[in-house]
Amino acid sequence: MTAVACLRVAVEADRTGIPAATLGPLVAKFASAYLESRWLWPRKFAPLTHYSFLLTDPGSDEMNVEELARLSDELQIKLFGEAEDGEVGLLLFEGPPEAVTAFAALDAATVARAMTDPSLLPPGGRLSRIETAEQTAARTAKEAPPPPSKVSRPSGPGWVEQHVMIGQDPMADAAALLKQALPQLVGLQGIYFTPRGLFVGDVVSSTPGTARTHLTLVEGADHMPREPEAFDRDCVEAALGYLEPPGVTGMLYLPICYSNIIRSSSRADYETMLQTLPSDLRPQLAAAVYDVPRDPAFTALRQLRTTLERYFIKIDLRTPDPGFEVEKLPHEAVTSVTLVLPEGDTRTRLVALRRFAERLTLFKQKRIWAAVTNVRSRTELDACIGFSIPFVTGPAICRLQTEPVGGRMQDIRALPVLAA
Repeated sequence: MTAVACLRVAVEADRTGIPAATLGPLVAKFASAYLESRWLWPRKFAPLTHYSFLLTDPGSDEMNVEELARLSDELQIKLFGEAEDGEVGLLLFEGPPEAVTAFAALDAATVARAMTDPSLLPPGGRLSRIETAEQTAARTAKEAPPPPSKVSRPSGPGWVEQHVMIGQDPMADAAALLKQALPQLVGLQGIYFTPRGLFVGDVVSSTPGTARTHLTLVEGADHMPREPEAFDRDCVEAALGYLEPPGVTGMLYLPICYSNIIRSSSRADYETMLQTLPSDLRPQLAAAVYDVPRDPAFTALRQLRTTLERYFIKIDLRTPDPGFEVEKLPHEAVTSVTLVLPEGDTRTRLVALRRFAERLTLFKQKRIWAAVTNVRSRTELDACIGFSIPFVTGPAICRLQTEPVGGRMQDIRALPVLAA
């Protein structure tokens, strides 16, 4: 069984301030980027128009509506910012492929009328909308919420589901959903040791429900935290949950902002935060220090190490600069240095990777491991292997997981590990 649906984006175009000729491509761009990161293989998507997408989910007879909810939130912020001067809504039409394709071709006015007159819908399909905050609040008040990722769907050709909209104006009701904070998204992404085909640990991440996209250290600038101290604190709290019995097999890497940990005004807050980590589990904890400059000052590095080695057995410095001056570090000053591949096309990223790899001899002399993150494609992974980079992370290695993968053997041909 393969579920097939058309996801259609409804935008209050007259409130965006964006010309119609520009708005469509913008919606298509933002929605495609979201689906590429969330609607993961073996599920597939393809654009049908600027505002509609064909979704397929093998092995399922209906779509997971809740999994698509964040798209509305992200498009809202992209198009309208934080102001409440316009709304984005999502419609989902499920049915046979020919009906789904026909629905995608309907004009906006016909779709609006079809919400109250299902005879206008292509035969054999059903139309639903994303649930609103008001309905969620009503269920909470009754203390009888439905199971996650499950929506009651009446049967019958052309059925229009009204269980997901409670008002007369679809766009006004969609705004209610956007006002409700989504739950914290806690996750991990595995660190792969290429010589042995082994995941040696996981990088912890935690994303607020209000964030536009998931936050993580391993997927580049678009996914880096805008509020580092809050992000780091959330990740420490998330790690505590994973450390509870039965615990984890591999290492847990916790994000630590470089500028915050070396600045005296914020270091005390970090020490208070880190003191919550169980000291007896220090052998399983590593610090992933991000936004490290090309040539960190000796005194700053010494302060960093003095602070962090009380809580972590390993320290990793993460830098966007392929010319990081590892030769200036003392022997074994840190455990590893990780290059964050830059934004740009494949050639730009491979040039940076090659430049970093040319310095591997210096890493060996200093007895410091080299690693690369934000690896996005098989081409980049193959290049890392060809350059003898021992540790790699990124969406081409491991997608966001809810459970650790550290300690797991994995054939490199089976990468990436997809979302759990």
